[in-house]
Amino acid sequence: MADTKVNLPVHSTVTVSVASNGSEAYVTVSGPKFGGEHVTESLIKSALDLNKITYGINEEMIKRIVKEKLYGDKYTIAEWTKAENGIDGTITYYYDKQNAAAPVEDERGFVDYKNLGMVRTVYAGDVIADITHPTEGTPGMDVRGRVLRQKTGRKAQFSLGPNTSLTEDGKQIIAAVDGNINYKNGAFGIEQVVTINGNLDSSVGNISFVGDVIIKGEVLEGFKISSNSNIIVGGNVNGATLEADGDIVIKKGCINSTVVAHGSVTINFCEHSNISCDGDLTSSNFVVCDVYCGGFLTTKGKGGGMMGGKYTCLNSVEASSIGTKNYTPTLLTIGDNALLSEEKEAVNRQIEKLTADLEKVVLVIDFLNKKKKELHTLPEDKEEMLGNACRQKILIGVETKKMWQRIDEIDVALAQKQHLSVKCQGYMYPGVKIIINDATLKVETEQVRTRVVIGDDGEIHAMPL
Repeated sequence: MADTKVNLPVHSTVTVSVASNGSEAYVTVSGPKFGGEHVTESLIKSALDLNKITYGINEEMIKRIVKEKLYGDKYTIAEWTKAENGIDGTITYYYDKQNAAAPVEDERGFVDYKNLGMVRTVYAGDVIADITHPTEGTPGMDVRGRVLRQKTGRKAQFSLGPNTSLTEDGKQIIAAVDGNINYKNGAFGIEQVVTINGNLDSSVGNISFVGDVIIKGEVLEGFKISSNSNIIVGGNVNGATLEADGDIVIKKGCINSTVVAHGSVTINFCEHSNISCDGDLTSSNFVVCDVYCGGFLTTKGKGGGMMGGKYTCLNSVEASSIGTKNYTPTLLTIGDNALLSEEKEAVNRQIEKLTADLEKVVLVIDFLNKKKKELHTLPEDKEEMLGNACRQKILIGVETKKMWQRIDEIDVALAQKQHLSVKCQGYMYPGVKIIINDATLKVETEQVRTRVVIGDDGEIHAMPL
């Protein structure tokens, strides 16, 4: 008899392989032979368990392999969740680190070549930079269930300069004070004093600043300084403008310039300039100046004085000399009452003008009313003219009444005499006119060491010191 060979059944088998970094797991299923059993889901899962594949298993792929009998090829059966690294923090600055001088263009497109933007003013609370915080990122997991650590984002690198601070949430750098922002030593800081080591000229441009301004050199013609605080100039101010909410100090001369201060002003010497201050004013001499002083006006030194010009001072004046040997007109108006007297004269002139206007309006009204009576009616344009004239008459009456009320107020104030004086340590020359309250003294002859006051009789007197 011939030998009979019997083939035993061969069942499906599952082979599992894993990527070296644990990112994916694969299965390869062999088909059955000779009537062996096909693959089952439990067979695949057992193979996965045996190879410790526990995460990211594709259940749908297992079902498909079993259902469609996908034998022989390798299929991805599990995938990892990759770790997501954190994002680094960032910082965005709103100011250039380099403060390059360049003409500033206004909203209408006009370029001011004297405003070079050298001073960049910021105010407390202004945002200097926005900061984004780094993120932590998200951890991952490989197909064997091992945690994959993420890389945490790094913080934005920055430093806080003087007079700056972080907001509570740490998301902004802000100015802690009003001042000039600049970048030094790796950080933005706020200066409360602007110092120019040389002259204020075309290389610097005009300055407008909330804090103190110090110019160690000179302020040249055509340039302007504005400060919400104080101004100090080490040299001369020539043909320039200085404005300060505080005090102004000019250590040398003020020539052909305009100076306005809400505090006091101190100048070494002053020529052909307009000076206005709410506080005291001190200089060695004034030559043909227009001055308003809300405090005491003083000239210091023996060689100076007040030589020509107009001086209004709400308190007393003390000068080395007043006027010149050439009899240059020099007018001193002292005290609030003197100013009120000037105002009274101005109001009276306005009343005279209003009275003249009223007479003209009354003539028009009378003429048109006469014509209306004769004709029983007026053309439309003439009727409108009559109405306008009547309204104008009422307005003039109301305005005139206000003017007379103001004169009454001034008269009451003028009745309160101010005991102010002008002291002259040296010569006072003809050409000098002094007004105290509503009294006037015209100097006719040279006088020396003189005090000008209002006497008990209400009259102005010049007497020896």
